[in-house]
Amino acid sequence: MSSNERSEARSVILRLRRYRDRIEEITTGDDGRVPTGAPAAVAAQRRLASLKSDLDHDAHECGIGRKRLVQTECEQRFLWPALREAAGAMRDQPGPRPLDAHAKDELRAARTHILTYLEQLEGLYPTL
Repeated sequence: MSSNERSEARSVILRLRRYRDRIEEITTGDDGRVPTGAPAAVAAQRRLASLKSDLDHDAHECGIGRKRLVQTECEQRFLWPALREAAGAMRDQPGPRPLDAHAKDELRAARTHILTYLEQLEGLYPTL
């Protein structure tokens, strides 16, 4: 395997890990005990909105914006599918409270999509 291939894989792994960490930060932040409107709940809402926006943007970028550019094999096989599936899981965020049961289910589904591809890629490149 070439050093360029390893570098591309590392870049994708780091990006997927950042998304995983952001999802975990939201889901473990208040554990549902913070009342709506409390500063911690507002911060969680902002993190959730930011995560959803970034996933939507990146999923759109991989589907439309990057078609004209050369995509690496790692992006095609791991990054773009993970982002599209995670963004799809986050489509229907209802209501003002970010961590109700529905939102938690969507976050868990998004995390599962990210982890599926991340674990596959880490299995191929265990030392990165």
